[in-house]
Order: sequence, then structure tokens, then C-alpha cells
Amino acid sequence: MTVTEIAKRAGVSIGTVDRVLHDRGRVSEATRNRIRAIIEEEGYQPNPLARHLKRNRGYQLGILIPGLEGESRYWRLMYDAIVRAAASFSVFSIETKLYPFERPDRFSLDAAYQAMLDSGCDGYIIAPVMQEETLVLLSERPPAVPYCIIDSPLPGAHGITTIAQDPFRGGFLAGRVMEFLSASEGPFAVVRPYTEAFNLNERARGFTAWFSGNPKVEIIDLVCPENHESDMLAILDRTLNERPAIQGFFAVSSVGHVVAERVYRRGMKDGRKIIGYDLVPENVECLRDGRIDCLISQRPEEQGRIAVTQLYRNIVLEERTDPEIAMPLDIFFKENLV
Repeated sequence: MTVTEIAKRAGVSIGTVDRVLHDRGRVSEATRNRIRAIIEEEGYQPNPLARHLKRNRGYQLGILIPGLEGESRYWRLMYDAIVRAAASFSVFSIETKLYPFERPDRFSLDAAYQAMLDSGCDGYIIAPVMQEETLVLLSERPPAVPYCIIDSPLPGAHGITTIAQDPFRGGFLAGRVMEFLSASEGPFAVVRPYTEAFNLNERARGFTAWFSGNPKVEIIDLVCPENHESDMLAILDRTLNERPAIQGFFAVSSVGHVVAERVYRRGMKDGRKIIGYDLVPENVECLRDGRIDCLISQRPEEQGRIAVTQLYRNIVLEERTDPEIAMPLDIFFKENLV
């Protein structure tokens, strides 16, 4: 059955049927119910391909994430997956436009965000790694098109969907694994490369919460700026000099390989456990050779694919999307690396 046939059977115009199908415009309740009854009876499904061909236009998605070559190229993994996912919808001509920013530079974020708003894209994929700054931008200059949140939850945002792990649970899991691997009462250190990221702070909080029932365990909070590696290494060296009794490190982001390499080069790996995040190549190499003991993955490639799919459902199919999609907590040891 076509829209024209529905309109004829309901005794209304094609435009009225279209308004009911897409839930927009003013239609009387009686007319709306009559049209919906016909749609349900006939099992009518809109044809997105036909609608796309009629409009004779493509779709463009703006991607607001940190620069691809920083942070152990974690964002490269996600962006490449976004590009591949967009290409898989080739019949609908979905393209991507990257708007990278330098973290934690709020001016860089602001400029990239504004450029994205000015682009005329049909939808956005946003990584809110600078929590407060991103919330301000979204509230002061709200997007006029649908957007997805990826990598980290952003309480207060109103995107069509959020695709991320529960970061507190991720840190809590890391604490449990650390206790199992170390079989000691610490002390343990949490390495945070940034202080403005909701997910990283929640992972640190979750790790500390796991040990909260044991007052003998001390958790040391180390803020080590990833964008200045010399400063990061200096902080690690000072900590190892002052606190040689540390039994383990939990890196809440992809910097685990930096921590592991420093501990190893100083001849201090024996007995100390290192847990990291993300299957970036450097971390995988360290896991294989024993410098890292465990990695937690948040599937950046899958996040990218899902984000494109959710925007496709919203923009092209005009369907409602899932407001939250929780990514699993994958644990890798060297024995189960593929």
C-alpha cells in the first residue's frame, strides 16, 4: 500500500497522511486515529530509499572529537569506524566531516564546535571529553539537528542517544581485578591524564570505591598530563621515588603503555600490577609482553558504528532511537588477545 492509497481510503490528502506518518503538523485526533488504523491494518512501512531518491540529496555527519593522532590514536580507531559505517550506507550518500579539537584547550573546542554548527550537517557525533565546556556549548548554542553522544555519558545533554560504558562500573571492575591480581593491600595509584573528563573521573572514583571497605588500602591519585609527556614521566618518576611500595597502577585512559614502560625501564615491574584502558596498539604490545597485566576495552570501533546507525535511523528512516546504548566491559589478558 502506498501513501496515495492510504489517503484515498481515509478520505484525506496525501499531506495529511504524511503529517501523521512523521508526527508533525496539526491533524484532528479522529483523522489521526483513522489513518493510523489503516496503517496498522495494512502493515505499511515507509520506504526510506524512495524518499531519499525523491529528495535527490545526500547526508553529512559532523564529527566533534579530539585530534586523531593524540592519545595513542584512540580517536583514530573510532573515527575510522565512523567512516566505514557511513560508507556502508552508500545508497543514501552518507558522508562525514571531521571537526577535531585539542584537548584540554577550551578555545580549540569552541572553534571546532562553531565550525561544525556552521557546516550545515544533518547530524552530529560528539565526544564530550571536556564535560563542563561541552555542556555550556550545547546549552548556549544548541544544535538545530540531531546529535549522538559517544565515549562518555554527559549528564544534562539531550542528544538522541548516548553510546558509552558506565565509567564508574569500569573503574569498579578494575579495582576488583587489581585486588585479584595483586593479592596485596596496596598502596595503588590511579593515573588520570585529564581532570575535566566525566568518564575518567568516574573510573577513578569506581576504582577507589572497590577498596572502600578496606581502610588499610591507600589509593594515590596521580594527575599526569598526557599532552605533556615529559611532565607525565616526571610525575611518575617522583612518585616511584617517593612511594616505592606502590603495588599497582590503574591508568583510566589509553596511557597505560606510558606507565608500563616507565615502571619497566626502572626495573620496578616485578610484583607490581598495571591495569589499563583501551586496545590501542601500544597497550596491546605491552599486554602481550607482560608489561601490562590487564586491559579493559570500551569498543571504540563499535561505538562509531552504532553512532552512525542511530543517526541513520533518526535522519533517514525518521525512527525513534534508543536513548542509551551501554557498551560492555571487556577484559583482556594476554591469553585471550586475538
